[in-house]
Amino acid sequence: MKAGIILAVLFLFSFCCLPVAASAESRYSYITFHSVDISLEESRAVVTVDYSVDSGVQILVLFLGNQDLKSKVDRVMNFDNAHVRTADLNRAVLVVDSASFDYGDGSYWFPQHEFLVTIPDITLRTPQMTRKYSMEAVIEEGIGYFARPDQQRR
Repeated sequence: MKAGIILAVLFLFSFCCLPVAASAESRYSYITFHSVDISLEESRAVVTVDYSVDSGVQILVLFLGNQDLKSKVDRVMNFDNAHVRTADLNRAVLVVDSASFDYGDGSYWFPQHEFLVTIPDITLRTPQMTRKYSMEAVIEEGIGYFARPDQQRR
């Protein structure tokens, strides 16, 4: 009887901790990532990242500056040669000038990309289409696209 009660308590305790465990894969240090929106235009990408910062750290970021926050967001997004345009306690915008391969004829290829954490919601936008991903750490398939007609070089 005593063992049954202990097992029931352990089961209830593990059930209560499940949401915390699930969010751990979307967490890096004091940042929990919620969504990433990647907008591709020619070879450039504008990456908008929505996240939350632990409440105890928010005050430190406000007083000491957001350089560490910018660095961590940049690291987790894992783009080569990205620079953080803006970052606050909820959102950052990164610009990646050479995110896609330029074939020189108005066509581009955004290759497979890996983040350092699992992102709950990812939106990948090109001038022609939008793809959505859920709970992914890797965008497995690359995507080909064309520049908008008014931007194509002739």
